[in-house]
Amino acid sequence: MHDHVRNAAIYTRLSYAPDGSLEKVERQEADCRRLADRLAWPVDERHVYADNSRSAWQRNRKRPGWDRLLEAIERREVDGVLVYHGDRLIRQPWDLEILLRLTYEHRVQLASVSGVRDLTNPDDQFILRIEAAQACKASEDTSRRVARAWRARAESGRPVGGGKRPFGFGVPTGELGKTGKPLYDTTRVVPGEAEILREAAERLLAGASQGGVLRWMNERSTTSQGKPWTGKALKNLLLGPRIAGLVEHKGTLHRAVWDPIITPEEWEDLKMVLRTSAEAHGYHGRERKYLLSGIAECSGCGVGLRTKPAGGRNRKTTRLYYCWNKDCTAKVSRNQEHLDRYVSGRVVARLRDPDLMAEVLAAEPGVSAEIVALERRRDQLKASFARLLDHPDLDPEVMAGQISEANRRITALRERHAADARQRLLARMAGVTEEQWEATALDLRSAAVKALFKVIVLPAGWRGPGFDPDSVRLIPVEQ
Repeated sequence: MHDHVRNAAIYTRLSYAPDGSLEKVERQEADCRRLADRLAWPVDERHVYADNSRSAWQRNRKRPGWDRLLEAIERREVDGVLVYHGDRLIRQPWDLEILLRLTYEHRVQLASVSGVRDLTNPDDQFILRIEAAQACKASEDTSRRVARAWRARAESGRPVGGGKRPFGFGVPTGELGKTGKPLYDTTRVVPGEAEILREAAERLLAGASQGGVLRWMNERSTTSQGKPWTGKALKNLLLGPRIAGLVEHKGTLHRAVWDPIITPEEWEDLKMVLRTSAEAHGYHGRERKYLLSGIAECSGCGVGLRTKPAGGRNRKTTRLYYCWNKDCTAKVSRNQEHLDRYVSGRVVARLRDPDLMAEVLAAEPGVSAEIVALERRRDQLKASFARLLDHPDLDPEVMAGQISEANRRITALRERHAADARQRLLARMAGVTEEQWEATALDLRSAAVKALFKVIVLPAGWRGPGFDPDSVRLIPVEQ
């Protein structure tokens, strides 16, 4: 029967390659070529297909090699298929049915180390269907066992899943894995990395920009893989439950066996800060270079002042804060260095005020977790409203009222959350000296100015050298 094959294709597949290696796929191909020599099947070099690290059991997993093989069969370019074993080709009954449907009018044969099948022969089709059903059952049994094992690990607080060593965790065990790479105990905190993560979280909670924290991280460290930090990598790390000493499995959080780097309450606050920032600023802009850019306002029109070089012979050494609104009649401008120094002095004095310290110490706990719970409830209400809009027993006014009440409570809680963020910032900055102020990251200093004062720049009262304090109005921001 196999003498009639004129053009044979080879198909190989490896379900999981931990290091992306093609070694096992290449061994399968070598075995298939030896089998082709024994059967005297000529292999068409254009039709050698490999799906490396591809599962044939997962229903949503794409297999490019498999798809190209089916297309070649449909075009009548091959009339024989060589595989190491049948389960390399098919592990789901519908894969077999697709193959059988395509080969119904094309006499295609299937050969493996275990034997040769004629895909148009009813007896061989029967055997193949049994083998596919057995393979599917074996895969499902394995999947259930693995799922139970992962759930048990999560419930006991052990890490779920493999992957790369997470930054902040993983002490070398002294052993090597199957790929020859060092193994790490990811239930143990790496002190130096943990300190960097804790500082990054504190900076964000205190009001620092994500871009500023990202630049600070790149000055202090690399990722666990030795690469520069990116916004996505840092955000994924901070949003993951591991940093709070938690393990997530199927949407449920479990207490982990390792020590948290930040508390779960701080983690909820951090998630809210990042989420709120993403909603308000899709693009975080360029690096902040000047203390009061966008914070100091023009008294004439209220826009945030920008900076530019001064004119004349001081162009290279002096910069100005200026009103960029063409329609503004005030057109204020002020020496950037002088204004920064004056505002900084007032802010440091306020941060050393005992009354401010008392206000900071009276801060109430964070409300981020309550906001998240309310937002989830509101989203569920909206989904139910859309799904049951035409249901005769649904009262649209009642449902709309519930959504409106949820929105009202979320708005009120977000206002409290903003107050909490201010408290965290001031708690971090309270009592600083002038030297400590200058040593603090610029984005944190700008956030402190914004939390304490509304800076209004008035038209200059005189011309010439010096700085006129009366041309700047600092309005205290109340709690």
